[in-house]
Amino acid sequence: MDELLESMTDEVPTEEIVTDEPAAEEIDLHAELEDLRRRLETAERSAREISAGWREFTELYPDADISSLPDSFNAALERGIPPAAAYALELRRREVTKIKMAEAERKGREFSSGRINTAEDSLYSPDEVRSMPPAEVRKNMEKIRRSMKSWH
Repeated sequence: MDELLESMTDEVPTEEIVTDEPAAEEIDLHAELEDLRRRLETAERSAREISAGWREFTELYPDADISSLPDSFNAALERGIPPAAAYALELRRREVTKIKMAEAERKGREFSSGRINTAEDSLYSPDEVRSMPPAEVRKNMEKIRRSMKSWH
């Protein structure tokens, strides 16, 4: 009888033990799949935000020439600032620069000794007028009249 039992156990195929737990390779694949899904969702959300930002920009500044903007505009975009806000920042920077330049010019005029007279602004002497040909006298008549007021 023992021999019969032994022969029967030899003939019974051994089956793998099936468990409800996934294999380590399956766990790795599931984790990788979940990571890829999260990354895809993040990329899609980012693309939607970028698209919305540029739509807002074109609505607010339809005539804007972004090709003429300085590198600071692109740097602002790289820092995550929306295009409309970056453009408004550049417009404000330009405005502040103009104000500062106007203020510097005003202060410069305060300390200025006045306008420098060029050759065109200078007056003619009586001898200069006498030596002029008639055509030149006719051409410069207004300046000659101003000059005559100073001939005493």
